[in-house]
Amino acid sequence: MSLPRTIGGNAAFHNFHNDYSHVQDPNLRRRLALSEIDKVPFGWYHVRAVTVAGIGFFTDSYDIFAINLVTSTLGMVFWQGEPIPGSNSGGNYGVLPMQVNTAIKAATSGGAVIGQLGFGWLADVVGRRKMYGVELAIIITATLAQSLSAPSQAVTMTGLLIFWRVVMGIGIGGDYPLSAVITS
Repeated sequence: MSLPRTIGGNAAFHNFHNDYSHVQDPNLRRRLALSEIDKVPFGWYHVRAVTVAGIGFFTDSYDIFAINLVTSTLGMVFWQGEPIPGSNSGGNYGVLPMQVNTAIKAATSGGAVIGQLGFGWLADVVGRRKMYGVELAIIITATLAQSLSAPSQAVTMTGLLIFWRVVMGIGIGGDYPLSAVITS
C-alpha cells in the first residue's frame, strides 16, 4: 500500500516527496526528500526567491520607519493645536499631541504581532505557498487606503490612520514568517 501523492504547487519546483511516496516510514521519507533538496545546485530560482523576499523586507521596513517623517507633516496639515493660556505665542500649532503621535507610530507594531501569529498559524493550516501573496495584498490595500484617507465629521484623520496602520501591520507581520520560510 503506497501513501497518497502530494498534488498542486508550482510547476517550476520538483516535488521530491512524490519520489519517495512508496517509503512507509515518514521519518525516512522526509530525510530522503530533504537530502534530494539539499543536492539541488544553486540557480536563478534561488536568486529570485531571495530577491523577492528581500524586496518585501525592504518595503516593510520603509512602511514602518517612514511614519516618523510623516507624523511631523501630519501635525502641520491636520492639527490646529491648542492655545497656551496667558501666552501670545499662539500655542502648539502644527505639532501632534504626544498620545496621537505615539498611537500612529505604534499601530503598525501592534498589527504586526497579530499578523505574525495569524499568518503563521494560517500558513501551517492552509500552506505557505497559498498564503504568500495574501499578506502582500493586505499591505498594498492598507497603504493605498492610507494615502487616500481624508477626515470627515464622523471619523478623524488620526482614527483613520491608526486603523489602516493596524491593517498594514497585520500584512507586514504576515510577511515576516512567510518570507523567512520561503527564502530558507
